Amino acid sequence: MTDSQISFFEQNGDLIVSDVLSSDLVSLLNQVIDQDRTVSKLWQSRGNSRHQNPNLLMTTDAFDQTITHPTVLTIMMALIGPNLCFEEFSLMVRAPLDQNPPNPGWHRDVAHLQDHPYAIRNLSLIYYLTDVDASTHCFIVVPEDVVGKRKDPTDRDGIGAVDLHGSAGTAILFNAGSVHDARQRVTTRERRTIHIYYGHRDQPALSNHTLFPKRLAKGAHASLFKRPNDVSLRVHEVYE
Repeated sequence: MTDSQISFFEQNGDLIVSDVLSSDLVSLLNQVIDQDRTVSKLWQSRGNSRHQNPNLLMTTDAFDQTITHPTVLTIMMALIGPNLCFEEFSLMVRAPLDQNPPNPGWHRDVAHLQDHPYAIRNLSLIYYLTDVDASTHCFIVVPEDVVGKRKDPTDRDGIGAVDLHGSAGTAILFNAGSVHDARQRVTTRERRTIHIYYGHRDQPALSNHTLFPKRLAKGAHASLFKRPNDVSLRVHEVYE
């Protein structure tokens, strides 16, 4: 992680990294999504043109590499520290929209961790799997520096929000305690994104949103998956 990236994250709480996923990998992942949507019952309609699958990892290992991609993994280790662990994974598809879009539902996913150098309780990683620009749905975040996060803000008004654009393969990292949402637009183009959350092994699990496949705890990055959530423990009986 470069000094300029660290400085930007300190001042804004987010970071855009271009060209993380190759075009070949993006194409492969989109093919897997197309196939999975025809056969899987794990996809959920969440309203506002959004369809989401929080358990795609249970039906394919094609996305494992997005969790441990060396480019973003290096950055996340620098931001969170040696106790970095995996928390959640989901795949989201936002359909085209031909009517007036709803206003953003500004929110913070978690509180801040006050004694962490960057006030990170959880770090979110988003991959764009389609090109995202001013003519499509996009992710939006309100920049907030570390000093502001240490004040434990409760505002969720979206003032100063920035639209984050990028080509397919772009990675966005942001403090999950930052105010954010999606900017929906009238568009003929579908937007596809991967949403991954990371946290600290010495903190409670973020949620029971995602089942952890056992294979993840046996790979080259096993330490990331050593603190599974409760539902994974119950389903697998003994998580090894």
